[in-house]
Amino acid sequence: MMKKVLLLLLVFFPFWGISQDYSTQWEDMFSYYNIQDVSLGSQKIYAAAENSVFSFSKISNQTEKISSIQGLSSEKISKIHFSRAYNLLFVGYESGLIDIYNPQDKSVLTVIDIVEKVTITPENKMINHFYEDENLLYIATNYGISVFRLNNLEFGDSYFIGDNASQIKVNQITVNQSRIYTATEFGIKTAEKDNPNLIDYNVWQTIDPNTFYKGIVTLENQMIVVDDDNNISRFNGNAFTFVENFNTNVRSFKSAGSFLTVCGVNKVKVYNSQVSTFINLNNFPDFEESFNTAIFDLQTTFIGDSTLGLLRHNPEGTEPYSFLSPDGPVMNRIFNTKAIPNELWITHGEYDITLNPYPLNQRGVSHYKNEEWQNVDYKQLDEKKEISRIAINPANTNQVFLSCFYDGLIEILEGQLLMVYDETNTQMPETVDSNGDVIVQGDVRINGIGFDRQGNLWGNISMVKNGLFKFNSSSISFQFFDITEIIPDFNGANLGFTDLVVDNIGNVFFGSYREGVVGYNSNSNTFGKVTENIPETYVRSLALDNNNQLWIGSSRGLRVLYGPSAMFNDPNLSASEIVILDEDGVPQELLRDASISDITVDGNNNKWIATDAGAFYLSSNGQETIYRFTKENSPLPSNSVSSIEVDEASGKVYIGTINGLVAFRGTATSGNETFEQVRAFPNPVRPNYTGMVTIDGLREGANVKITDITGNLVYEVTAQGGSIQWDTTAFGRHKVASGVYMVMLTSEDQLETKITKIMIIR
Repeated sequence: MMKKVLLLLLVFFPFWGISQDYSTQWEDMFSYYNIQDVSLGSQKIYAAAENSVFSFSKISNQTEKISSIQGLSSEKISKIHFSRAYNLLFVGYESGLIDIYNPQDKSVLTVIDIVEKVTITPENKMINHFYEDENLLYIATNYGISVFRLNNLEFGDSYFIGDNASQIKVNQITVNQSRIYTATEFGIKTAEKDNPNLIDYNVWQTIDPNTFYKGIVTLENQMIVVDDDNNISRFNGNAFTFVENFNTNVRSFKSAGSFLTVCGVNKVKVYNSQVSTFINLNNFPDFEESFNTAIFDLQTTFIGDSTLGLLRHNPEGTEPYSFLSPDGPVMNRIFNTKAIPNELWITHGEYDITLNPYPLNQRGVSHYKNEEWQNVDYKQLDEKKEISRIAINPANTNQVFLSCFYDGLIEILEGQLLMVYDETNTQMPETVDSNGDVIVQGDVRINGIGFDRQGNLWGNISMVKNGLFKFNSSSISFQFFDITEIIPDFNGANLGFTDLVVDNIGNVFFGSYREGVVGYNSNSNTFGKVTENIPETYVRSLALDNNNQLWIGSSRGLRVLYGPSAMFNDPNLSASEIVILDEDGVPQELLRDASISDITVDGNNNKWIATDAGAFYLSSNGQETIYRFTKENSPLPSNSVSSIEVDEASGKVYIGTINGLVAFRGTATSGNETFEQVRAFPNPVRPNYTGMVTIDGLREGANVKITDITGNLVYEVTAQGGSIQWDTTAFGRHKVASGVYMVMLTSEDQLETKITKIMIIR
């Protein structure tokens, strides 16, 4: 028998690593409004959002973010636990990963033992609960229980407590009177905690095996359980005494001190040690609640909501609830972004890879201006669905248009809804089937939109005959264009249109699902298109660079039209791939087979490329990959990058993914008129810093020379925009020594000079 038990033992070795802090070059712009779990710290409340955590100080009322910027793994969080005894925050993920955050030195230790175990299927690795007892942390998972030693931060044994040592879901754990009790999908499982053979499933006693138990807690030496029917009962270790039915799905079941907090989707109840109702929160006239978790602490109830963030109930305050989450975007799922100096707009509506908008969603838009979030709720946007892309009027940046891939066109003025344009007040065509019949009343699928130099807004409409429009906002008039000349099968295999750009002379280009790049010359009233050498002819994104070259992001690669207007005269025009040499000198196609969702051109004419394999920063001709950011080498929360925008005033590069938004402090700012705003950062450069030094506030074309204090030249470059970066090496050969380095700037016309200094400490 012992031999059999040993074969069933899962031994964990300490696989872990210290995570990197990216805060010197990256900024967290995650949403903290979907709270998954909360935990009590010494003087703080810790709240877990989807892929990041923040703390709220009960003393100062200040919040502090903890995310992938600080080294968290940025996967989907399932549970958190703060150990007061060890002053450590444990972050558990659906993948089985565990991060250990030390609030003293801000370090993150990532433990991958559970993730690495091939004997456990991925869906069974989810962390369901942490329970601390003395120097042990019991971890409830979908396979059973693992034990983590807090004194040396190493895994102990794992217990497979199902019949015949099978893997069963353990939802919650407690320790009471020297016994471990677990709420599982097959009843309550219990064993003596000091039993040396806990790895043997035979020592685990099962009580009420036919009931699914969601939770079990200890409340002043008595145990309370909740089952799948939301019945709350006392449990004395053998028998159950019914207390009440919660009357809604229990999402969270927590004890702290002498109180039990039970959370449902639309109510929270706090019970005292007699399991009598102490607080009952079930009426919320001021907001739409969707609660996930709650906990009671020192006469205060903290509630985690799925859209409102962390709430604090103030029983004696003038306002019954305070909203505590850090400001951020509406949600983490980023679809499209658009930046102008010191301002960013974000949409969260979406369609799938086949341009299908269903199931429809109603989401607001996020607006970041002058370092403040000024989001617009979907109710303020007439509850319109599938808001997809953004166009900002360059002549009046307070005027913003939003395309809806179901509900027409929205106009916003100074942050407020001005007008919705659809089939009810314009001639906008609704989506039709192959017979020309309207499929769904009111289904107007506008996607790509952009302004020309005359201030007209152009846009495309999918699955209709008049698939291109021009809108004059001054006269509030629309002009529609018949596309059947160039796409006869407008509602057949071509399921719709995507991105749209307008060049300097008014030519309009837009992507399509099956027809490559479509162009319209407004001067000659002619259409053209290019499908040759575009993989699968599915064009997801377009960008015109500073040389009026059209960069094309397809579902399977990158292409360039070096003279896009030629399509109006040459029906056989072919797009060009970019060929580079790999490390062995073998020619390779750049970004071959990559699905490219967005392309952005910065002030240096370099290209940021958003792909399903991370973000790429390319030189102006694409021959050099300056950066490649992935989830593995950066704080990106996902390799599926949906949108990239550059703020040319600050140099920030906003990288939006399906799991959240981060900002990279890039180098491509617009050139300045003088050197008055020149700065170098970080400065000083400290010993543990391994990144680049950025010098911004430059005039375009400025000569930048960096010398040591004795005048020896260590670096020289010409600024292509408003900033440059230095890797703190002497022309790439070796790191420069500690000391003061002089940065000497000369304008292109040599009429202005400036000197600044950088201190380097090795």
